[in-house]
Amino acid sequence: MPEANLRGVTIAYDVFGPDSGEPVVLVCGLSQPAVGWHFAMVPALTGAGYRVVTFDNRGVAPSSAPPAPYTIDEMVDDTLGLLDHLGLDAVHVAGYSMGGWIAETLTHRRPERVRSAVFIGSCNVGTSWEKAVTTVERDLALLDHELPRWFNAVETMRYLPNYELQQDDVVDQWLALIGDLEPWSNPGRLGQFEAALAWSLDVERTRRWPELARPCLVLAFEHDVDSPPARAREAAGHIPGARFVEVPGASHLGVFTHAETVSSIVLGFFADTARAG
Repeated sequence: MPEANLRGVTIAYDVFGPDSGEPVVLVCGLSQPAVGWHFAMVPALTGAGYRVVTFDNRGVAPSSAPPAPYTIDEMVDDTLGLLDHLGLDAVHVAGYSMGGWIAETLTHRRPERVRSAVFIGSCNVGTSWEKAVTTVERDLALLDHELPRWFNAVETMRYLPNYELQQDDVVDQWLALIGDLEPWSNPGRLGQFEAALAWSLDVERTRRWPELARPCLVLAFEHDVDSPPARAREAAGHIPGARFVEVPGASHLGVFTHAETVSSIVLGFFADTARAG
């Protein structure tokens, strides 16, 4: 896996698809490995002729984990550094959860580097739930204790709709899939949770939405407790010309559980943006 040695951090990345394709950068959510994009998004985009860049944010291996805390702005700088390393001028960008915050900030700070932007399960005023759970996660990371074997799996599954958690086969499938993954360690874990908590508590950032000057898609999930669709729709209303789409039946994990639907929506948006441009 190639690496970009940037100021104070090493970012591991991959590039897929034809060299001549329009570039798309996919930005991971909190703790998400870049391989998660391969459920459907990378095949869909490369199949449509796009050149796709995926990478692991600072704090998630095989990228390096500098000392905590991290900030969203630092991870925007990492993304820009990777674009410079790859010689990419302006790109389509799609970010999931924390990755959506990175994509949103990138679009505001450097609009000339963004052709269009997709914010998946991310664009909203911080909710009380999001602030509470992220505070607990940050505080657990500060304690730096050894985590139980199934901690990461349970933390992931709590984002499933309640009716799915009542089904033993669903829980057993998730445990079989991710129950044996190594616990996420510090300083990456603490670093990313510090960034996430600071973002959730920041009200000023929401006042930047009317200043976003690139085509934007706000993609929400029906059962998302971190980015509720009503909040996401409200946020989209403040972004000039933004498109809002809600995926029915999906939770915050919809980028994985409804991967083909999400990929189709994103692909359609990029295609519409190209035709309009």
